Amino acid sequence: MEVNKIITDAAKIIKKNARPQSVVLFGSWTNNTALPTSDIDIGILDKQKIPFSVMIKIKQEIENIPTLRSIDIVDLNAVDDRFKKYALIHAKKI
Repeated sequence: MEVNKIITDAAKIIKKNARPQSVVLFGSWTNNTALPTSDIDIGILDKQKIPFSVMIKIKQEIENIPTLRSIDIVDLNAVDDRFKKYALIHAKKI
């Protein structure tokens, strides 16, 4: 499956389950360092942390996307500020 399709499908799952303010792509796919084997990093931005049960549901549904790529879903309100700032430097809204 094409990377853009994987990203779009994952974002739809996140938006359906969490209804966040924003879903962003970050990491190697946004700073031109992605390799054919690179994982996909997707961040969730909202007013507050996403409930644990919602994150589990999102991750379970994303596991059903037909790909061999690893897809990392990160609640950007649940990480330290340095990581969040670094992730958002080149982030692209999905």
